[in-house]
Amino acid sequence: MSTPSPLELERSNFTGSEDIAMNSSEVLSKIYADARFKQSTAIIALFILSYVLTFALCIVGNSMVCFVILKIPRMRTVTNYFLLNLAVSDLLVAIFCMPFTLLDNIVRGWPLGNVMCKLTPAVTVVSVVASVFTLVAIAVDRYYSVVHPTEPKPSTRTLIQTVAVIWGLSFVIMIPQVLLIEEGVMSYKNTIFLHLCMETSPLWSKVYSTIIFLCCYITPMAVIACLYAKIGFTVWAKPTPGGDRAPKEIKEQDFRKKVKVIKMLMVVVILFAFSWLPLQTIFMLYDYGDLSVHTKEVMDIYVYPVAHWLSYCNSCMNPIIYGYFNQNFRNAFKSIFSSRYLEFFYKRKSVKDSRRPMNNQGDVDLIEIKTGQNDHDCNL
Repeated sequence: MSTPSPLELERSNFTGSEDIAMNSSEVLSKIYADARFKQSTAIIALFILSYVLTFALCIVGNSMVCFVILKIPRMRTVTNYFLLNLAVSDLLVAIFCMPFTLLDNIVRGWPLGNVMCKLTPAVTVVSVVASVFTLVAIAVDRYYSVVHPTEPKPSTRTLIQTVAVIWGLSFVIMIPQVLLIEEGVMSYKNTIFLHLCMETSPLWSKVYSTIIFLCCYITPMAVIACLYAKIGFTVWAKPTPGGDRAPKEIKEQDFRKKVKVIKMLMVVVILFAFSWLPLQTIFMLYDYGDLSVHTKEVMDIYVYPVAHWLSYCNSCMNPIIYGYFNQNFRNAFKSIFSSRYLEFFYKRKSVKDSRRPMNNQGDVDLIEIKTGQNDHDCNL
């Protein structure tokens, strides 16, 4: 979605109105002198630093998740392939969304032309929607794993169909964005002084924003919250091994595990709600709120970039929540990096030993890496 620029709001004042007293040179001077950037240098530096750190975390974290799943055969389960799909969509968010969103948030106008004006929002919608829908698919998969463990496990065919539906719906939701947005210009007396990437139909833009709000925020959040609440109740109600006769230590250990699982379920729901709520609220305020020009300008300059950054934080936190806090992923990470280190260490050692007299010491075999993983891993 395009950002409502303050200059865009005052567009009618610069498009040939007879009431304008300034000549074209004065208009151009004012635009280029005062409106090239939206914020001060210090604020821009802060935004750039925040976006760059988020970008780096998102790339590293999601790349590690992809690497582990593709590298270790035992990690290639149906459940983990949903995590792979989530990591891929979050990588697309980092690569194609964050840089252009940062540019749009600090620079007035659109300097990249009409093709990028249509392509950038399109890729943004596809990757973000795919990420959100994958979170829902993961919640459904975990729900059946915990609440209905006797149900048949999802097959590879089911996985492929689900992933295809996720990306298919993402592309369908993207189509109106491509049709509604295009590059426009601001000019005075046939002199173009600013290019804009803007939505052409305010009415349809409002309808589209409402659909996005309902389909990509309210509904997914409600589904995720309900499913994880049911999972939490099921985990809490599960009897302690040994029942009332179990030792006190076993009961306390079981209680701590249950509390940990429920806390992580709450973190997943709260993080999703908190990271996306500010941006979705701004979209609704832009479309339905009776905001003054000054209020919209303040929101566009300061609030909108922060809200967008928060939404992207969800993509860099996903590999931490769904990957690092998963015991099997942690074991896989340790296995890969420890094996790489040992391989490097013994290669160096073998080079050193080759320069010494031969002895009867046997070869050192690297420990085979094994990761126990059930098809339905419920670790958080």
